[in-house]
Amino acid sequence: MTQVTKAAAAKAPVTPPTPIGGRRRTVALVAILLGLLLDLLDIVIVNVALPTIQEEIGATAAHMQWMVGGYTLAFATMLVTGGRLGDIYGRKKIFMIGMTGFALASLAAGLAFAPEQLIIARFVQGGMGALMVPQVLAILQVMYPPNDRGKAFSALSVIFAVGTVGGPIVGALLTTSNIAGLTWRTIFLVNLPIAVACLFITARLVPESKADNAKSLDIKAAILVGLGMLLLVFPLIQGRELGWPTWTFISLGAAVLAFAGLIISEKRRTESPLIPLSLFSHRSFRGGLAVSLFFMAGVMPFFLINTLYLQIGQGYSVLAAGLTGVVWGFAVPLFTFVSARFITPRIGRLGLQIGLVMLIAGMALLIGAIRLNDDINTLVLAPGLIIGGAGMGMTFAPLLTYTLNDVPSNDAGSASGVFNTIQQVGSVIGIALSGMVFFLVLNAQATDVSGARDAELRASLAQQGVSGTTADTVAGAIHSCFAERMNVANPAADLPQCAAVTATLDEKTAAAVKTVQAQWQHGATHDAFRFTTERALLFQIGMFAIAILISFTLPRKVGA
Repeated sequence: MTQVTKAAAAKAPVTPPTPIGGRRRTVALVAILLGLLLDLLDIVIVNVALPTIQEEIGATAAHMQWMVGGYTLAFATMLVTGGRLGDIYGRKKIFMIGMTGFALASLAAGLAFAPEQLIIARFVQGGMGALMVPQVLAILQVMYPPNDRGKAFSALSVIFAVGTVGGPIVGALLTTSNIAGLTWRTIFLVNLPIAVACLFITARLVPESKADNAKSLDIKAAILVGLGMLLLVFPLIQGRELGWPTWTFISLGAAVLAFAGLIISEKRRTESPLIPLSLFSHRSFRGGLAVSLFFMAGVMPFFLINTLYLQIGQGYSVLAAGLTGVVWGFAVPLFTFVSARFITPRIGRLGLQIGLVMLIAGMALLIGAIRLNDDINTLVLAPGLIIGGAGMGMTFAPLLTYTLNDVPSNDAGSASGVFNTIQQVGSVIGIALSGMVFFLVLNAQATDVSGARDAELRASLAQQGVSGTTADTVAGAIHSCFAERMNVANPAADLPQCAAVTATLDEKTAAAVKTVQAQWQHGATHDAFRFTTERALLFQIGMFAIAILISFTLPRKVGA
């Protein structure tokens, strides 16, 4: 081939493959959506298993935040790059590479015996997931002609919704089933056979495709995206644990500079930018991204807060906490489907706003239920969970439709990457900020909660024959132990302050004091987590309120 012929071939647009049809297309759709579901489940599946993981491998509060936020950080950092890699090298190829890496990282997570190993495996999982997810929308556009994409996008919306809320439920079932004595490890190891099946079907049935306007990867922009995300999220997760040293604020400022550099770099790039800035010329795309940011910053932390409240604050088992989420989880896909098929096409933006109002109402109902009921059960929480889940479903479907409706097919990979990135940025910022609020409030009000129950504690000690100076010393040690346990968010933590409670007592008195301490701490922990959760849910309400205000920037109807 001559040089001229080679140049002409390089400039020629890539001819998209003929869309497949029939049963083969349905099976291919199931395969790629199942791959997407695996990723979405693993974003939050670890939440419900955190107390078990904490107990078995000695994870701290910071470790727990990184096990959740680390996955999301890596996922968000790599999404745009992952989408562009698919445009350049082939969506099917990058999807399969991501799926293979995801499976191997899941194996590493399932075999981890230290918190740091699990965190690293979660980072790799998130990065591999970022290679998979952006390809899904682009592959759907290849497999389905424009007049036949409605059903596929409805299925996509439902998978997004199910994946977002299903993680805690699946995680609870797998953890408590304790298959082969693996407890929490099964939540990762179960990915392996599913990934193999997805890879086999994808290789055989999914057509390959590329974008004709994507020539090379914008390395500089990819580095700036990753650097900006790291500089932003790392101090938010570690700041509270380290006492907010000066470097955390420097890092946040540097993140702003990194993102500013990204914008400047993309404006100057004339060929194959990582993020085509022309995408932001579409009003629906801009507005959809902004709403998505605050919507996800409110929704995703809710699952973490709910898990901490039920399992640690209320003493729920892993399975009981997970099954409580079924109430929310049932409403989400149902209302996602209803919204996508019937509501959004008719009333557009108003349907999205109704969903956000329902989310606020759900949070308010949960706050009321927690405040007014000492005995918390699924029935008491059900109204708030149902309304909140329905609101999430009502919101998610129009967000997907609005954001991606006006995007040209050539930019589908980049647009999908940006959309998913913004959602994950919202998630990781929301988790970091909401987690920070939760643990700060839990620590700050521990003394007040402890003090309010001081008379009860002393009365119980007196009933056991502990009085006078000894009672003063024991009560002070119990209060100190409780405060430190709330600081690490672990009511069973073996701390020096707790060992001091019975250090100077004889065996009989020590046994009596331990009984008093266990009963007293149960009530104090209940109060501490109740007060903390009430205030933490106000954070969610604030995020949804901001999303409502921003939603007015969207067109009234899709495509308007």
